[in-house]
Amino acid sequence: MKLSILTNGETTLSHLSEAYQLLDQNQKNQLHLTIIDLGNRKIDELEDVEATLVGADLVIFDAHGVRQDVVEWLSSLLSKGTAHIVPLGGNSAEIASLLKLGSLTFANLPRQEGHTHAATSLPLEGMDEGKSDYEHYVRFTEYWRGGGTANMLGLLCLAGREYGGCHLLPEPKEPVYVRELTIMEPSSRTVYSSAASYRQSNRYDEGRPNVAILYLGNSNPLDTAECIAQLKEQLEAFVNVMPIAFPSVMNIPLDRLRELLLGEGHQVDLIVNLLPFRLGIGPGGGNQDGAVQMLEQLDVPMLHPLLLNSRTEQEWRQSASGLEPSLLLVQVMLPELDGSMEMFPIAALQEDGEDTELNVPLKRLALIPERTKRLTDRIRRWLALRSKPNAEKKLALIGYNYPPGEGTVFGGSFLDTFESIARLLSWLKQQGYHTEELSAAELRARFIEGGLVNSAKWSDPQASSQLIRYADPHFTQKLSRRSWGEEAISRWGQPPGDIMTDNDSFLIPGLMIGQVFIGLQPSRGIHEDPEKSLHDRSLLPTHQYTAFYQWIREQFQADAIVHIGTHGTLEFQRGKEAALSGDCVPDDLLVDLPNLYYYHVGNPSEAMIAKRRSHAVLIGYQAPPFTEAELYGEWRELEALLHEYREAKQLAPERCEAILQELQAVAKSLDFSAETVELMEEELYRMQRSLIPSGLHVLGDSYSPEVALNHMQFVLRHERGNIRSIRGLLAERQGVRADALTSGKHVSLLRQLDEEANALVTAYVSNKAIPDMYKSEHPDWLKQLEASLEYGYEAYLRSLQNEEAEGLMRALEGRYVPAKLAGDVLRTPEILPTGRNLYQFDPRLVPSRTAAERGAIVAENSIQQYREQHGDYPHTTAVILWGIETSRTQGETIGQILHYMGVRIGGGVGTFRTEYEVIPLAELGRPRLNVMVHITGVFRDLFPNLLEELHDLFRKVSELDEPNELNWFKAHTRSMEEELLAAGYEASQAHDLACARIFGPAEGEYGTTVTRMIETKLWNEESELGAAYTDSQQHVYSALARGQAEPELYRSHMLEVDIVSQIRSSHEWEVTDSDHYYEYFGGLAKSVEVMKGRKADIHITDTTGEQIKTESAEHAIARGVRTRLTNPKWINDLLKHPYHGAKEMASRFEYVLGLAATTGKVEPWVFDRLHDVYMADEALSRKLQDNNRWAYHAMIETLLESEQRGYWTPDEQVLHQLRQKYLELEGELEGE
Repeated sequence: MKLSILTNGETTLSHLSEAYQLLDQNQKNQLHLTIIDLGNRKIDELEDVEATLVGADLVIFDAHGVRQDVVEWLSSLLSKGTAHIVPLGGNSAEIASLLKLGSLTFANLPRQEGHTHAATSLPLEGMDEGKSDYEHYVRFTEYWRGGGTANMLGLLCLAGREYGGCHLLPEPKEPVYVRELTIMEPSSRTVYSSAASYRQSNRYDEGRPNVAILYLGNSNPLDTAECIAQLKEQLEAFVNVMPIAFPSVMNIPLDRLRELLLGEGHQVDLIVNLLPFRLGIGPGGGNQDGAVQMLEQLDVPMLHPLLLNSRTEQEWRQSASGLEPSLLLVQVMLPELDGSMEMFPIAALQEDGEDTELNVPLKRLALIPERTKRLTDRIRRWLALRSKPNAEKKLALIGYNYPPGEGTVFGGSFLDTFESIARLLSWLKQQGYHTEELSAAELRARFIEGGLVNSAKWSDPQASSQLIRYADPHFTQKLSRRSWGEEAISRWGQPPGDIMTDNDSFLIPGLMIGQVFIGLQPSRGIHEDPEKSLHDRSLLPTHQYTAFYQWIREQFQADAIVHIGTHGTLEFQRGKEAALSGDCVPDDLLVDLPNLYYYHVGNPSEAMIAKRRSHAVLIGYQAPPFTEAELYGEWRELEALLHEYREAKQLAPERCEAILQELQAVAKSLDFSAETVELMEEELYRMQRSLIPSGLHVLGDSYSPEVALNHMQFVLRHERGNIRSIRGLLAERQGVRADALTSGKHVSLLRQLDEEANALVTAYVSNKAIPDMYKSEHPDWLKQLEASLEYGYEAYLRSLQNEEAEGLMRALEGRYVPAKLAGDVLRTPEILPTGRNLYQFDPRLVPSRTAAERGAIVAENSIQQYREQHGDYPHTTAVILWGIETSRTQGETIGQILHYMGVRIGGGVGTFRTEYEVIPLAELGRPRLNVMVHITGVFRDLFPNLLEELHDLFRKVSELDEPNELNWFKAHTRSMEEELLAAGYEASQAHDLACARIFGPAEGEYGTTVTRMIETKLWNEESELGAAYTDSQQHVYSALARGQAEPELYRSHMLEVDIVSQIRSSHEWEVTDSDHYYEYFGGLAKSVEVMKGRKADIHITDTTGEQIKTESAEHAIARGVRTRLTNPKWINDLLKHPYHGAKEMASRFEYVLGLAATTGKVEPWVFDRLHDVYMADEALSRKLQDNNRWAYHAMIETLLESEQRGYWTPDEQVLHQLRQKYLELEGELEGE
């Protein structure tokens, strides 16, 4: 008999080999076994498989963990053969439908309702034909499920005796496997019926903490028993361990698990969860609410170390990514939804020789000693937080000072950090920590006036007696023992170096308040040594940086670290993207310290980097509330003239011309242009309704009832499927068409509807009832209104709450911090209240159907604008895929990419992959357009599945049977393939790279060097910025390449770019509010310009409003300047925050300069306005100096730089006065 077994299970291969070697030669002569290792194999690597399968008598096919395209190819091949087929693993009807065992097929297989797999416990009454085959099938599944050598021998014997006539084989024994969730000793496999019986039979110390290990008790797909036993033994040195074995990750009996963890008068103190997927929710679904409720009831930390089932330790150590996309999903991303933490590997495969007879590698799972020790040490730390009295705990509160200097102390996205730290000290004092309360003013004085800053510009750090001095005579020896230590010494010199040092001592910027240290994370050395650091994308920490974290752990002996605000630099230090090793800098610096991290809830993408690369337990904090920008100054005058013009058209047409001239004069004075009065009115309406952040957030602050009401009104501006916008419903009530709501000709109607919508929401909140005037409307309309108002009211109630203090206190006490989705508070109001452990939107659900539809509108807008300007379709559009935008919108830019190519989401969304379909050319009505995708390092880390899916789509579109003149994407692929073949690439590699369209940073790297160049002013020509962007982003991501530099391929694509497109997806940031806009959008635009010798069209699409608007970059920049940077409302709200307000404004000045340098779309009037508002207005100038004189000095410096570089041409008197102001302030700062 010829038996073929196909599997991806590495340890299963070893068990099959061991089982086969137990047979004698006569038995082997009867049973010819072929094992096909599907591990990491692609279709073009399976040439040997087809002949083997064609001649097989029985095929056992385990699809678990196998590439989808390989599964489809094998399924097609097997379905055409005559062999018996036993499909095992996988969870789809397509795989199960291959079943063919004697007379048993998938069609007559008994199944439980809703399941595609065998119902192994169903009665067989009435099943005559195929009954024995069914019983054999059930035994096959049980052997396979249990795994291990004995079960594999039983499987071979069953197959040979029953379907091959191999009677020399021994009678198969009963399968042995874990059938139900239970306590099981991993080494002896002894089962205990209860926690009490387990405690009685094992060493149990009442004085020790209790730790539960959750693990898969069966040996397939991975034999973990030896590793679990060894881990248990190591933990038993200081805790009681209860090993709980799961039969599978499917259909977990949560009541039984709760009974073991909580019942019988005992309580676990910590969980080590070694299961893939979410707890209680496998690939086939489950009870997610029940599992989370149980975890909240347990209220203990759940650590989730990783077992690498497809990589050896050496392969993992050499990998920059750390994990393959599939493993990242099931072992990291999904467990994060439960609030799991500490996700680093403790075991990997170990090569154990090779079975030359069967030609299969032999591997077993083995602990990684260093990682296992790290886990046990971190478990000790978390348990100590549970048991140690608060009064004895030592905490390190860490803020940021980037760029270094006096003007940027305690930076944090949307956060008044000084006030927040004062609030934190008060909370800690109330909870019994040994500290004192300090006001924000006292903290500012201690840090800034005391010189507690990094690399002070206006004072001598060595002269400050307030800085902590740390001298460790063994520092160099300790540093040299680190894997990266010698390289750091080569880069920064012999310790202690010359950054923040005094003789042999490191200078630690911070102060001690009882047993609480408040300090500033050190600089990375970029600004202190810019010439050498500027283009070093994998910069190692300075010696002072290393010493800072060493001092916290060894000298101060902190029990935990709290990083405050978004974001620091620790998580962006060199190391793997996920699944860190001890050689990764963040892990190496933290060692065993618990890392708690206050993180902005609106930035889910970078939050996940902090979680995965610095073992952070995230405590989400909200942004400040939004408010309408409103009109001010001459803009109000312009609005009044527009109103007067409208009235005159009806009542006194003869006055219109004079009013129009006055309108144009005022508009000109504002550097505001619009082709028609209607467009002018529409733009003013957009400006007035634009939402802007109101100042900064202070930790613990929730919305007031008034602000919460505004929040509810803003939430209900948008359509959400069944949740309709209030304005849209009111328009329907008046019989107004939907297109009228977005037309510039109907601004007066829109204003009237806005007023009515706000009044309706206000009345509903006051009375919790729909006003009587609406109750006579059609029942269906009334039902929609009620649903929307109830949804909005829930958002109102949530915004009145805040759990930011509670979240931190829970973590500091070693308790469970429940998980919650991060994102935009208006798009997804369910994210409030903040204070939970943040997670990203499920990457499997990206793009959502709604996001794809909205992205298609973005693409169509850009196509139509290009056609209007150029009379043709754009050949290539370059887009930027950001992790933050993708997380917030669920993939609007992905939808944009799909539409250019003529692809849409298909009929359904699979468990792990979205289904796509190609739109026929006849339906598309235009050529398929080419696209070039730029990704950030954060996107690469968060959405590896999308990198695979997009490349697969690029390949399919490139291989369509369509003429090149109608498939420009394919035409470009063909052209590229010819160039690559001519350059000497192999055929498969050439085709792969020709289909590739995704470019980004090299593996393990983040960002570009463009921001460093702008910040340090180390550039002369704009072309240098374009070259820096190219150097950072010219790394290709495809099926065969991951982050390898391909400069010629990159250049070939860039030369074809006609449009550079960027989506703005959040009210929190205008394009003038973040350096990432000039870094990526601007950097890409400049890079294209440098390569092509001319500018591409550059568009920004705003998807934050009711209507998706695509506009020129200069228009988007102007709106950011007008609604925020020169808006007294925005300015005054920030000035309510001493020190931080001016710091925020200074950063915007730099961002505007960056946009000018990279996009060329910042018009000169912008700098005129900045000068008039911030410099010429003496009253505001004095307020800003009082707020933060160092930041104000930086603002003046940025304006002067803008003039020097030719972006601003003020008259000589203005320039002279500005220079005088600069010198006077400089003299004041130097004299302090």
